[in-house]
Amino acid sequence: MTESVTHPAQVRDIGRSPVWEVSRAPDDLADPHFYTDGRHLEIWRAARRVHPVAWTESGEGGVWSVTTHREGLRVLKQPALFRSGLGMRLGSDPAAVRAASDRMLVVSDGERHRALRSAHSSWFTPRAVAALRPMLQRRLDAALMELLARDTPFDAVAELAVRIPTWVLFDMMGVAGEDWEELARMTDRAFDDSDGDPAARAARTEAHTEIFGYFADLLDQRRECPGQDIVTSLIQARPGGRPLSDEDVILNCDGLMNGGLETTPHAVSGALLVLAQHPRAWERLKERPDLVDSAAEEILRWTSPPTHAMRIATEDTDLGPARIRRGDRVVIWFPSCNRDESVFDDPDTFLIDRSPNPHISFGAGPHHCIGSTLARLEVRCVLDALLRRVRTIEVVGEPVRRASNFLHGLAHLEVRLTPEDRA
Repeated sequence: MTESVTHPAQVRDIGRSPVWEVSRAPDDLADPHFYTDGRHLEIWRAARRVHPVAWTESGEGGVWSVTTHREGLRVLKQPALFRSGLGMRLGSDPAAVRAASDRMLVVSDGERHRALRSAHSSWFTPRAVAALRPMLQRRLDAALMELLARDTPFDAVAELAVRIPTWVLFDMMGVAGEDWEELARMTDRAFDDSDGDPAARAARTEAHTEIFGYFADLLDQRRECPGQDIVTSLIQARPGGRPLSDEDVILNCDGLMNGGLETTPHAVSGALLVLAQHPRAWERLKERPDLVDSAAEEILRWTSPPTHAMRIATEDTDLGPARIRRGDRVVIWFPSCNRDESVFDDPDTFLIDRSPNPHISFGAGPHHCIGSTLARLEVRCVLDALLRRVRTIEVVGEPVRRASNFLHGLAHLEVRLTPEDRA
Protein backbone atom coordinates (compact mmCIF):
# COMPACT_ATOMS: atom_id res chain seq x y z
CA MET A 1 0.00 0.00 0.00
CA THR A 2 1.46 3.37 -1.05
CA GLU A 3 1.00 6.15 1.49
CA SER A 4 -0.81 9.18 0.07
CA VAL A 5 1.47 12.21 -0.13
CA THR A 6 0.78 15.30 -2.19
CA HIS A 7 2.88 15.10 -5.36
CA PRO A 8 5.56 17.79 -5.23
CA ALA A 9 5.86 18.72 -8.91
CA GLN A 10 6.68 22.39 -9.41
CA VAL A 11 6.25 23.36 -5.76
CA ARG A 12 7.02 27.07 -5.32
CA ASP A 13 8.15 29.03 -2.29
CA ILE A 14 5.31 29.94 0.08
CA GLY A 15 7.30 31.28 2.96
CA ARG A 16 10.00 28.67 3.40
CA SER A 17 13.23 29.61 5.15
CA PRO A 18 16.20 29.74 4.93
CA VAL A 19 16.29 30.58 1.24
CA TRP A 20 19.36 29.79 -0.90
CA GLU A 21 21.45 32.95 -1.08
CA VAL A 22 25.08 32.03 -1.74
CA SER A 23 25.12 32.42 -5.52
CA ARG A 24 23.81 34.75 -8.16
CA ALA A 25 20.20 34.45 -9.34
CA PRO A 26 21.11 32.83 -12.70
CA ASP A 27 22.70 29.86 -10.92
CA ASP A 28 20.19 27.02 -11.16
CA LEU A 29 21.27 23.88 -9.33
CA ALA A 30 18.90 21.81 -11.49
CA ASP A 31 20.46 23.08 -14.73
CA PRO A 32 22.68 20.31 -16.17
CA HIS A 33 25.08 22.90 -17.62
CA PHE A 34 25.71 24.37 -14.17
CA TYR A 35 28.07 21.43 -13.53
CA THR A 36 30.35 21.83 -16.56
CA ASP A 37 32.95 24.28 -15.20
CA GLY A 38 33.66 23.13 -11.62
CA ARG A 39 32.24 26.28 -10.06
CA HIS A 40 29.55 24.27 -8.28
CA LEU A 41 32.10 23.00 -5.74
CA GLU A 42 32.90 26.57 -4.65
CA ILE A 43 29.22 27.44 -4.38
CA TRP A 44 28.47 24.35 -2.31
CA ARG A 45 31.41 25.21 -0.03
CA ALA A 46 29.82 28.59 0.67
CA ALA A 47 26.41 26.97 1.16
CA ARG A 48 27.76 24.63 3.84
CA ARG A 49 28.86 27.68 5.83
CA VAL A 50 25.77 29.81 5.28
CA HIS A 51 22.90 27.32 5.34
CA PRO A 52 23.33 23.52 5.30
CA VAL A 53 19.69 23.17 4.22
CA ALA A 54 18.08 25.91 2.10
CA TRP A 55 15.02 26.42 -0.09
CA THR A 56 16.20 26.62 -3.68
CA GLU A 57 14.24 27.77 -6.72
CA SER A 58 15.08 26.18 -10.04
CA GLY A 59 13.74 25.31 -13.44
CA GLU A 60 12.46 22.11 -11.86
CA GLY A 61 10.53 23.97 -9.17
CA GLY A 62 11.35 24.59 -5.52
CA VAL A 63 13.38 22.07 -3.52
CA TRP A 64 15.32 21.90 -0.28
CA SER A 65 19.04 21.67 -1.02
CA VAL A 66 21.08 19.65 1.49
CA THR A 67 24.81 20.32 1.27
CA THR A 68 26.27 18.88 4.50
CA HIS A 69 27.16 15.31 5.43
CA ARG A 70 25.20 15.26 8.69
CA GLU A 71 21.91 16.46 7.22
CA GLY A 72 22.40 14.31 4.12
CA LEU A 73 22.73 11.20 6.29
CA ARG A 74 19.67 12.18 8.31
CA VAL A 75 17.57 12.24 5.16
CA LEU A 76 18.99 9.01 3.72
CA LYS A 77 18.61 7.08 6.99
CA GLN A 78 14.98 8.01 7.65
CA PRO A 79 13.08 6.34 4.80
CA ALA A 80 9.70 6.56 6.52
CA LEU A 81 10.08 10.34 6.79
CA PHE A 82 11.81 10.92 3.44
CA ARG A 83 10.44 8.63 0.73
CA SER A 84 11.91 7.48 -2.58
CA GLY A 85 8.74 6.07 -4.09
CA LEU A 86 7.48 9.43 -5.37
CA GLY A 87 10.67 10.15 -7.29
CA MET A 88 14.36 10.01 -6.46
CA ARG A 89 15.85 12.44 -9.00
CA LEU A 90 15.15 15.89 -10.38
CA GLY A 91 13.66 16.05 -13.85
CA SER A 92 11.84 12.72 -13.68
CA ASP A 93 8.61 12.39 -15.61
CA PRO A 94 5.88 12.23 -12.92
CA ALA A 95 3.84 9.74 -14.96
CA ALA A 96 6.86 7.44 -15.36
CA VAL A 97 7.58 7.66 -11.63
CA ARG A 98 4.00 6.77 -10.76
CA ALA A 99 4.17 3.78 -13.12
CA ALA A 100 7.40 2.52 -11.53
CA SER A 101 6.64 3.36 -7.89
CA ASP A 102 6.94 0.31 -5.60
CA ARG A 103 7.81 -1.81 -8.66
CA MET A 104 11.38 -0.65 -9.34
CA LEU A 105 14.01 -0.95 -6.62
CA VAL A 106 15.12 2.70 -6.59
CA VAL A 107 11.57 4.10 -6.37
CA SER A 108 10.16 1.79 -3.72
CA ASP A 109 9.90 2.04 0.04
CA GLY A 110 9.39 -0.03 3.17
CA GLU A 111 8.49 -3.69 2.89
CA ARG A 112 8.20 -3.56 -0.90
CA HIS A 113 11.72 -2.15 -1.18
CA ARG A 114 13.07 -4.89 1.08
CA ALA A 115 11.33 -7.54 -1.03
CA LEU A 116 12.68 -6.15 -4.31
CA ARG A 117 16.15 -5.81 -2.84
CA SER A 118 16.10 -9.46 -1.80
CA ALA A 119 15.31 -10.43 -5.39
CA HIS A 120 18.53 -8.71 -6.54
CA SER A 121 20.84 -9.30 -3.62
CA SER A 122 22.36 -12.72 -4.40
CA TRP A 123 24.13 -11.23 -7.43
CA PHE A 124 25.82 -8.51 -5.40
CA THR A 125 27.15 -10.35 -2.36
CA PRO A 126 30.90 -10.03 -1.69
CA ARG A 127 31.39 -13.67 -2.71
CA ALA A 128 29.48 -13.31 -5.99
CA VAL A 129 31.29 -10.10 -6.87
CA ALA A 130 34.72 -11.52 -5.99
CA ALA A 131 34.13 -14.31 -8.51
CA LEU A 132 34.05 -11.66 -11.26
CA ARG A 133 37.57 -10.41 -10.55
CA PRO A 134 39.52 -12.81 -12.87
CA MET A 135 37.30 -11.98 -15.86
CA LEU A 136 37.50 -8.26 -15.18
CA GLN A 137 41.28 -8.33 -14.75
CA ARG A 138 41.73 -10.22 -18.04
CA ARG A 139 39.60 -7.75 -19.96
CA LEU A 140 41.28 -4.74 -18.36
CA ASP A 141 44.75 -6.07 -19.11
CA ALA A 142 43.80 -6.71 -22.74
CA ALA A 143 42.24 -3.27 -23.14
CA LEU A 144 45.21 -1.50 -21.58
CA MET A 145 47.71 -3.46 -23.68
CA GLU A 146 45.81 -2.44 -26.81
CA LEU A 147 45.71 1.23 -25.80
CA LEU A 148 49.38 1.28 -24.80
CA ALA A 149 50.43 -0.42 -28.03
CA ARG A 150 48.82 2.41 -30.02
CA ASP A 151 51.17 4.86 -28.31
CA THR A 152 48.80 7.78 -28.93
CA PRO A 153 46.45 9.83 -26.72
CA PHE A 154 42.94 8.41 -26.39
CA ASP A 155 39.59 9.38 -24.88
CA ALA A 156 39.64 7.65 -21.50
CA VAL A 157 35.86 8.00 -21.16
CA ALA A 158 34.78 6.45 -24.46
CA GLU A 159 37.63 3.98 -24.95
CA LEU A 160 38.10 2.66 -21.43
CA ALA A 161 35.83 3.91 -18.63
CA VAL A 162 32.45 3.22 -20.25
CA ARG A 163 33.53 -0.24 -21.36
CA ILE A 164 34.30 -1.59 -17.89
CA PRO A 165 30.76 -1.81 -16.45
CA THR A 166 29.41 -3.25 -19.72
CA TRP A 167 31.82 -6.19 -19.45
CA VAL A 168 30.51 -6.96 -15.99
CA LEU A 169 26.83 -6.03 -16.00
CA PHE A 170 25.93 -7.35 -19.45
CA ASP A 171 27.61 -10.64 -18.61
CA MET A 172 25.64 -10.80 -15.34
CA MET A 173 22.41 -10.03 -17.20
CA GLY A 174 23.00 -12.59 -19.93
CA VAL A 175 23.08 -10.02 -22.73
CA ALA A 176 24.53 -11.43 -25.96
CA GLY A 177 27.95 -9.98 -26.79
CA GLU A 178 26.82 -8.70 -30.19
CA ASP A 179 24.18 -6.55 -28.44
CA TRP A 180 26.49 -4.88 -25.90
CA GLU A 181 27.46 -1.84 -27.94
CA GLU A 182 23.95 -0.97 -29.09
CA LEU A 183 22.40 -1.52 -25.67
CA ALA A 184 25.05 0.71 -24.09
CA ARG A 185 24.20 3.43 -26.64
CA MET A 186 20.50 3.10 -25.80
CA THR A 187 21.30 3.55 -22.10
CA ASP A 188 23.43 6.62 -22.74
CA ARG A 189 20.60 8.21 -24.73
CA ALA A 190 17.98 7.24 -22.14
CA PHE A 191 19.82 8.90 -19.25
CA ASP A 192 21.29 11.91 -21.07
CA ASP A 193 19.75 14.85 -19.19
CA SER A 194 21.89 17.57 -20.80
CA ASP A 195 18.94 18.99 -22.75
CA GLY A 196 15.56 19.70 -21.18
CA ASP A 197 13.57 20.73 -24.25
CA PRO A 198 10.54 18.63 -25.30
CA ALA A 199 12.32 17.01 -28.26
CA ALA A 200 15.20 15.84 -26.05
CA ARG A 201 12.79 14.50 -23.42
CA ALA A 202 10.93 12.63 -26.16
CA ALA A 203 14.23 11.14 -27.38
CA ARG A 204 14.99 9.90 -23.86
CA THR A 205 11.55 8.34 -23.62
CA GLU A 206 12.07 6.62 -26.97
CA ALA A 207 15.42 5.23 -25.79
CA HIS A 208 13.79 3.85 -22.62
CA THR A 209 11.11 2.25 -24.80
CA GLU A 210 13.84 0.56 -26.84
CA ILE A 211 15.47 -0.73 -23.66
CA PHE A 212 12.12 -2.04 -22.40
CA GLY A 213 11.58 -3.78 -25.74
CA TYR A 214 15.00 -5.39 -25.62
CA PHE A 215 14.47 -6.79 -22.13
CA ALA A 216 10.93 -7.90 -22.96
CA ASP A 217 12.43 -10.07 -25.73
CA LEU A 218 15.19 -11.29 -23.39
CA LEU A 219 12.60 -12.12 -20.74
CA ASP A 220 10.69 -14.28 -23.24
CA GLN A 221 13.92 -16.08 -24.13
CA ARG A 222 14.71 -16.77 -20.47
CA ARG A 223 11.24 -18.17 -19.83
CA GLU A 224 11.87 -20.64 -22.65
CA CYS A 225 15.47 -21.30 -21.70
CA PRO A 226 16.49 -20.17 -18.17
CA GLY A 227 20.10 -19.14 -17.69
CA GLN A 228 22.54 -18.28 -14.94
CA ASP A 229 21.84 -14.56 -15.04
CA ILE A 230 20.02 -11.76 -13.25
CA VAL A 231 17.06 -11.75 -15.65
CA THR A 232 16.38 -15.42 -14.94
CA SER A 233 16.73 -14.77 -11.20
CA LEU A 234 14.19 -11.93 -11.34
CA ILE A 235 11.76 -14.12 -13.29
CA GLN A 236 12.08 -16.88 -10.71
CA ALA A 237 12.08 -14.61 -7.64
CA ARG A 238 9.16 -14.53 -5.23
CA PRO A 239 9.76 -11.32 -3.25
CA GLY A 240 7.16 -10.99 -0.52
CA GLY A 241 5.77 -14.38 -1.54
CA ARG A 242 4.63 -13.41 -5.04
CA PRO A 243 6.35 -13.36 -8.42
CA LEU A 244 7.32 -10.19 -10.20
CA SER A 245 5.23 -9.26 -13.22
CA ASP A 246 6.91 -9.00 -16.61
CA GLU A 247 6.72 -5.21 -16.30
CA ASP A 248 8.39 -5.36 -12.88
CA VAL A 249 11.28 -7.41 -14.27
CA ILE A 250 11.75 -5.04 -17.21
CA LEU A 251 11.60 -1.94 -14.99
CA ASN A 252 14.29 -3.37 -12.70
CA CYS A 253 16.48 -4.29 -15.66
CA ASP A 254 16.22 -0.66 -16.75
CA GLY A 255 17.16 0.41 -13.22
CA LEU A 256 20.20 -1.89 -13.23
CA MET A 257 21.30 -0.38 -16.54
CA ASN A 258 21.16 3.11 -15.05
CA GLY A 259 22.92 2.24 -11.81
CA GLY A 260 25.40 -0.19 -13.32
CA LEU A 261 26.47 1.60 -16.48
CA GLU A 262 26.13 5.29 -15.74
CA THR A 263 28.12 5.83 -12.53
CA THR A 264 31.31 3.70 -12.54
CA PRO A 265 32.68 5.36 -15.72
CA HIS A 266 32.77 8.69 -13.88
CA ALA A 267 34.79 7.18 -11.04
CA VAL A 268 37.23 5.55 -13.48
CA SER A 269 37.75 8.57 -15.73
CA GLY A 270 37.88 10.80 -12.65
CA ALA A 271 40.58 8.53 -11.20
CA LEU A 272 42.75 8.98 -14.29
CA LEU A 273 42.26 12.74 -14.15
CA VAL A 274 43.09 13.16 -10.46
CA LEU A 275 46.10 10.82 -10.63
CA ALA A 276 47.43 12.78 -13.61
CA GLN A 277 46.87 16.05 -11.76
CA HIS A 278 48.55 14.68 -8.60
CA PRO A 279 51.63 12.82 -9.87
CA ARG A 280 53.06 12.50 -6.36
CA ALA A 281 49.95 10.57 -5.30
CA TRP A 282 50.40 8.27 -8.31
CA GLU A 283 54.08 7.79 -7.51
CA ARG A 284 53.25 6.95 -3.90
CA LEU A 285 50.62 4.45 -5.00
CA LYS A 286 53.24 2.83 -7.24
CA GLU A 287 55.51 2.62 -4.22
CA ARG A 288 52.71 1.43 -1.91
CA PRO A 289 50.28 -0.77 -3.88
CA ASP A 290 48.91 -1.92 -0.53
CA LEU A 291 47.10 1.44 -0.49
CA VAL A 292 44.88 0.48 -3.44
CA ASP A 293 41.79 -0.05 -1.27
CA SER A 294 42.07 3.30 0.50
CA ALA A 295 42.93 4.99 -2.82
CA ALA A 296 39.76 3.54 -4.35
CA GLU A 297 37.68 4.94 -1.49
CA GLU A 298 39.29 8.35 -1.92
CA ILE A 299 38.57 8.25 -5.64
CA LEU A 300 34.92 7.49 -4.88
CA ARG A 301 34.79 10.40 -2.42
CA TRP A 302 36.64 12.77 -4.74
CA THR A 303 34.62 11.98 -7.86
CA SER A 304 31.21 11.41 -6.16
CA PRO A 305 29.64 9.99 -9.37
CA PRO A 306 25.98 10.58 -8.37
CA THR A 307 25.37 14.33 -8.12
CA HIS A 308 22.16 14.07 -6.14
CA ALA A 309 19.38 11.94 -4.74
CA MET A 310 15.91 13.27 -4.05
CA ARG A 311 13.41 12.31 -1.37
CA ILE A 312 9.86 13.46 -0.59
CA ALA A 313 8.89 14.42 2.97
CA THR A 314 5.94 12.43 4.31
CA GLU A 315 5.23 14.87 7.16
CA ASP A 316 6.31 18.23 8.54
CA THR A 317 9.72 18.00 10.17
CA ASP A 318 12.84 19.98 11.05
CA LEU A 319 16.09 19.44 9.19
CA GLY A 320 18.96 21.61 10.36
CA PRO A 321 17.66 25.18 10.35
CA ALA A 322 14.80 24.38 7.97
CA ARG A 323 11.17 23.50 8.57
CA ILE A 324 10.34 20.89 5.94
CA ARG A 325 6.68 20.54 4.97
CA ARG A 326 4.85 17.39 3.98
CA GLY A 327 5.20 16.85 0.24
CA ASP A 328 8.36 18.97 -0.09
CA ARG A 329 11.20 17.68 -2.25
CA VAL A 330 14.54 17.32 -0.49
CA VAL A 331 17.71 16.98 -2.58
CA ILE A 332 21.02 15.68 -1.17
CA TRP A 333 24.02 16.98 -3.16
CA PHE A 334 26.55 14.16 -2.73
CA PRO A 335 29.74 15.91 -3.92
CA SER A 336 29.11 18.66 -1.38
CA CYS A 337 28.43 16.21 1.47
CA ASN A 338 31.64 14.38 0.54
CA ARG A 339 33.68 17.57 0.98
CA ASP A 340 32.13 18.64 4.25
CA GLU A 341 34.87 20.25 6.35
CA SER A 342 33.23 19.12 9.58
CA VAL A 343 33.68 15.46 8.57
CA PHE A 344 36.73 15.33 6.29
CA ASP A 345 40.06 16.88 7.21
CA ASP A 346 41.41 18.98 4.33
CA PRO A 347 38.56 17.81 2.06
CA ASP A 348 39.84 19.55 -1.06
CA THR A 349 43.09 17.59 -0.95
CA PHE A 350 43.29 14.18 -2.64
CA LEU A 351 44.78 11.72 -0.11
CA ILE A 352 45.22 8.11 -1.18
CA ASP A 353 45.59 7.01 2.45
CA ARG A 354 42.67 9.01 3.85
CA SER A 355 41.30 7.36 6.99
CA PRO A 356 38.61 7.42 8.09
CA ASN A 357 36.72 8.09 4.86
CA PRO A 358 32.97 8.00 5.54
CA HIS A 359 31.92 9.22 2.08
CA ILE A 360 28.33 8.68 0.99
CA SER A 361 28.91 8.22 -2.73
CA PHE A 362 26.78 5.06 -2.51
CA GLY A 363 24.11 6.71 -0.39
CA ALA A 364 23.19 5.36 3.04
CA GLY A 365 20.34 3.67 4.84
CA PRO A 366 18.10 1.06 3.18
CA HIS A 367 18.69 2.57 -0.27
CA HIS A 368 22.48 2.20 0.01
CA CYS A 369 23.54 1.25 -3.53
CA ILE A 370 23.08 -2.49 -3.99
CA GLY A 371 25.95 -2.50 -6.50
CA SER A 372 28.47 -0.76 -4.22
CA THR A 373 30.61 -3.90 -3.78
CA LEU A 374 30.74 -4.34 -7.55
CA ALA A 375 31.61 -0.68 -8.17
CA ARG A 376 34.43 -0.89 -5.63
CA LEU A 377 35.78 -4.00 -7.35
CA GLU A 378 35.74 -2.23 -10.73
CA VAL A 379 37.67 0.77 -9.41
CA ARG A 380 40.21 -1.40 -7.57
CA CYS A 381 40.77 -3.59 -10.63
CA VAL A 382 41.39 -0.49 -12.74
CA LEU A 383 43.99 0.71 -10.24
CA ASP A 384 45.62 -2.74 -10.13
CA ALA A 385 45.85 -2.85 -13.93
CA LEU A 386 47.26 0.66 -14.15
CA LEU A 387 49.85 -0.10 -11.48
CA ARG A 388 51.04 -3.20 -13.34
CA ARG A 389 51.27 -1.65 -16.79
CA VAL A 390 51.43 2.16 -16.65
CA ARG A 391 54.34 4.34 -15.58
CA THR A 392 52.89 7.83 -16.11
CA ILE A 393 49.47 9.35 -16.80
CA GLU A 394 49.20 12.63 -18.68
CA VAL A 395 46.10 14.64 -19.58
CA VAL A 396 46.15 16.05 -23.10
CA GLY A 397 44.04 19.17 -23.61
CA GLU A 398 41.14 20.27 -21.41
CA PRO A 399 38.83 17.75 -19.75
CA VAL A 400 35.16 18.24 -20.65
CA ARG A 401 32.67 17.78 -17.84
CA ARG A 402 29.32 16.13 -18.50
CA ALA A 403 26.28 18.39 -18.55
CA SER A 404 24.10 16.64 -15.97
CA ASN A 405 22.54 17.39 -12.61
CA PHE A 406 22.39 13.68 -11.79
CA LEU A 407 25.78 12.27 -12.90
CA HIS A 408 28.91 14.04 -11.69
CA GLY A 409 31.80 13.44 -14.03
CA LEU A 410 33.47 13.76 -17.39
CA ALA A 411 32.17 13.59 -20.94
CA HIS A 412 35.63 13.59 -22.51
CA LEU A 413 39.17 13.11 -21.17
CA GLU A 414 42.10 12.81 -23.54
CA VAL A 415 45.01 11.02 -21.86
CA ARG A 416 48.42 9.64 -22.78
CA LEU A 417 49.71 6.60 -20.88
CA THR A 418 53.37 5.71 -20.78
CA PRO A 419 53.92 1.94 -20.42
CA GLU A 420 55.80 0.65 -17.42
CA ASP A 421 58.45 -1.06 -19.55
CA ARG A 422 59.48 2.05 -21.48
CA ALA A 423 62.91 3.36 -20.58
